[in-house]
Formats: sequence, structure tokens, C-alpha cells
Amino acid sequence: MKNIKSIIVTTIILTVICAISAAGLAGTNELTAKRIAEADKKAEQKAMSRIIEADNYTEGKITVNGVENTYYIAENDNTYGYIFTFSHNGYGGPVKVMTGVDMNGKVIAIEVLSASDETPGLGQNITKKSYWEQFKGLSGEATIGGNVEAVTGATFSSKAVAECVNDALDMYKAITEEGEK
Repeated sequence: MKNIKSIIVTTIILTVICAISAAGLAGTNELTAKRIAEADKKAEQKAMSRIIEADNYTEGKITVNGVENTYYIAENDNTYGYIFTFSHNGYGGPVKVMTGVDMNGKVIAIEVLSASDETPGLGQNITKKSYWEQFKGLSGEATIGGNVEAVTGATFSSKAVAECVNDALDMYKAITEEGEK
């Protein structure tokens, strides 16, 4: 009987501790969620200004194949280009890429926003500007081994970047075709 009481008391104490811990984590999340979202938005704005320098970035939405996609229109006195953000899986996890496309359908610039799960010293080399430069001016499909060189030892990571750029070019085509209708 003494053992059962001991087990029940211990279970109650552990349950209370777990409930307090969960409440503390939930409260911390609630307090920081807005700040994190604001910081992410500022980081996104900075990345957009590095890709296409503009006075204004207007959010647009388009549905392609049943999926709603968000993009930004970079504007000065008139429309200068479009900015798209896509993510594909690399070797270690998701690789997120922001791509700027001009009004003629050519890549202005790209920036890898996240590749933290890629292998250090190999896959994370896709985050270097020297790698991004090869995408500038591209208007057709980015193909590894064709018009785009992979980072040595990081084919999956390189393919993820190329797929993101291809998605951006496809999205540009969908937007311009929709505008012609």
C-alpha cells in the first residue's frame, strides 16, 4: 500500500511539473512570436532590397496548379521586376532561395536565405555570393552540369538552388501569361 501511495504522489508531482513547464513554454512562445515575425519580415525586406533595389515592394498572389503563391513586385516609377521565394530539399534539409526576375524574364540576382542544415564546408557553400553569380542573366531552365555548375561535393544542395530558381522563372511566366489574358 505504501508503494502505491508513493507512485501516485510522484506521478502527481511530475504531472504538475510538466504542466508548469508546458505553460511556461507556451507563454514564452506567445510573448516572442510577434517579435520573431517582425524580425523575419525585416530580414526579408533587406534581402529583397539586395536583390532588386526599389522604392516599394507590393505583395501579389497567384494560384498555379491549385497552390496559392506569394510574390513581390519591385517598383520604382514603374514595375522593375518580381521577387519570388521558394524552398526545396537539399542534402540536409530545406534550402530557401529568393530570386529576382526582371521584366524580360531574366534573373537579376538570387540569395540563399537558409541552408543551415547543409553540410558545413560543402553544401553550405551554396550560400556564397560567388556561387549565386552564375544565375545572373539566366532566362531559361537552370540545369546542373548544363548552364549551372554544382558546388563540388554538394550536388543535392546545388540542385535545390537550381529548382528554386526554376520555380521563380516558371512563376514569372505564369504571372506574365495571366496579365496577357
